[in-house]
Amino acid sequence: MTTAHIVNLRDKPELADTTGAWRWEAFFKDGPEPRAGLIARERDCARGTGHLPTVLVLLAASRPAGMIALCLDDIEGRPELNPWLAGLYVDPEFRGAGYGRQLVEELEAFAAANCIHQLSLYTSNASGLFASLGWKTVETFDEGGKQFSIMRKRLG
Repeated sequence: MTTAHIVNLRDKPELADTTGAWRWEAFFKDGPEPRAGLIARERDCARGTGHLPTVLVLLAASRPAGMIALCLDDIEGRPELNPWLAGLYVDPEFRGAGYGRQLVEELEAFAAANCIHQLSLYTSNASGLFASLGWKTVETFDEGGKQFSIMRKRLG
């Protein structure tokens, strides 16, 4: 099994281009934001201070293998659901090794350590993973022909 550990993007800002490209490809390529704009925002996050937003990156054998974010306003107009777990992504080469679960658990611990007591997320395809980690579906909605679940979890 490959040795894996998780770092904060602020501690490895050179990974921002990789995480920005992953984020754009997985979540934004069909939207209006250009790839370069999203990568620039990822670089800004890597230079930021405070804990919102934060991107955690999983390194497997020193190679970037996945990421997850803590952010505000993942769904516009729903501030009552802040803050959010967002952008869970594991590179296809590394899937099936439990890295998604490891990233979620590490982000939850990071949030709790920063006095965040509850997180929200939304997903169209990973509600089973999140339910297995104690997340509860609180709402569903349809968008673009897909059904999404909004899930929440109390921390600590």
